[in-house]
Amino acid sequence: MGQKPRRTFTDEQKAEAVQIVNPSGQPFSQVAQEMGLTEGALRKWVKQAQLDASGEGQGQLTSAERQELNQLRRELKHVQSVNARYL
Repeated sequence: MGQKPRRTFTDEQKAEAVQIVNPSGQPFSQVAQEMGLTEGALRKWVKQAQLDASGEGQGQLTSAERQELNQLRRELKHVQSVNARYL
């Protein structure tokens, strides 16, 4: 039996899920099941939303910082591969 393909969610879908959890007071497991998500994914999204809202970070990256870091890593990898051709 093969694994299910990994699903991807937009930032809007994640934000919607977080908005349902926070004010409802429903258990994560119930909301996750109703939305067809894993409880772990939902908890991660809520934690990231709280981190983004606080703006503090405390060693963890906000979504914007994580996005910038990923972009910079891609650019660095590209530059390194171009430089490797000329060395």
